[in-house]
Amino acid sequence: HVALVTGGTRGIGRACVELFAARGWSVVTVARDTAELAAVEERLGDGGVGVTGDVADPTVSRVAVLAAIERFGRLDSVVGNAGVTLAKSVDDTTDEELDRILAVNVKGLVHLAQAAHIPLARTCGSYTIVASNKGLVGQRGSPVYVATKGAAVQLARALALDWAADGVRVNALCPGLVDTGMLRAFAGAQPEPGRTWAAMAREQPLGRFARPEECAEAAVWLASPSASFVTGVALPVDGGFTAQ
Repeated sequence: HVALVTGGTRGIGRACVELFAARGWSVVTVARDTAELAAVEERLGDGGVGVTGDVADPTVSRVAVLAAIERFGRLDSVVGNAGVTLAKSVDDTTDEELDRILAVNVKGLVHLAQAAHIPLARTCGSYTIVASNKGLVGQRGSPVYVATKGAAVQLARALALDWAADGVRVNALCPGLVDTGMLRAFAGAQPEPGRTWAAMAREQPLGRFARPEECAEAAVWLASPSASFVTGVALPVDGGFTAQ
């Protein structure tokens, strides 16, 4: 089996790449950082291919899908994980910032769907969109980011209906706060990083953040035969946050 993961050199994406590989899958990894991508390729060996690029560029998704077909002969699962965040009020958001977050978080997922649809139909494969639990509930201070994640969830639901006749399953994975470099950088930029980190953890019903590997387990399960009748689902992996 062959998987394609965007944003696959850090955080949840990196954990997905490693777990797919551990389960015997070949993996095409898409990322912007050439050095990080080279490290992932070296780790995967013959079972991995790296594609350098920004998913805001529609050609990148086409090149990545073509790489999977040319190298491995098929494509069974796509994980649209690449994304950017924007912690700004709507009043302070510039047009450039708006264009950037829409290009990556929404248009990037559409471009990936366009490139992968036919290959996935050939294998009755799956497309998993990594959204956020903020696509299910609101959040103060980042309305445009929340809007893009809501769009991601609805894209997954709509594609699940459109692609069901082709045998392609589409789901949205909705993580809560995950212990990644991005989250640590956010906490580190606050006046009291330690207190901020502890307060955010206390807000989670399970009292801690998710690990990237826990989100990867859900993503790989959605791609597996065990989830063969699961489509159109927005699956929270958030320690119960959206149950409140």
